[in-house]
Amino acid sequence: MNIQSIPSLSQCVEVGTIARPHGKNGEVLVNSKNIVQEDFKDLPYVFFCLQERLVPFFIQSVTLKNNSVFIQFEDIQTMEKAELYVGTKIYIEADENDAEDESEDLKLEGYTVIDATTRKEIGVIQDVIAYSMNIVLDVKKSEGDSVLLPLADELVKECDETGKKLVLTIAEGLLEE
Repeated sequence: MNIQSIPSLSQCVEVGTIARPHGKNGEVLVNSKNIVQEDFKDLPYVFFCLQERLVPFFIQSVTLKNNSVFIQFEDIQTMEKAELYVGTKIYIEADENDAEDESEDLKLEGYTVIDATTRKEIGVIQDVIAYSMNIVLDVKKSEGDSVLLPLADELVKECDETGKKLVLTIAEGLLEE
């Protein structure tokens, strides 16, 4: 397998993070983000972000089990070596559609979420996470803890780009401790 050139970070989309080693042969559990888990099977390689640089790692095998992604990389063959990469972010090159999706996600970070029913301020969006079929907002509440809220077109009642406010219909029970 040959890579023509290494893209810049701005030309890529983050697709996950190495969570932990899995087994003694260097396989790792990957927390996926912005990608359908099945799509990992179609990738010949991904880029690890190491010291602010993208480094290609070739995929040997992908196993999907219980909604988890386990990847064996060609250059990681021991548990000890896999442990060195825990917490490493994984990227793929963005095509034009991915780049548009990613920029939409980034625009919501920093927005204040307001409950459409009570008009109460819930908190500030820290991250937008795309799971296989759902988009979830990681919102840091004013009390300091975080809550995950689903994002779908039908839940958005208002979006004030100037004031960076997002008014959402929030399902009962999601904000309860």
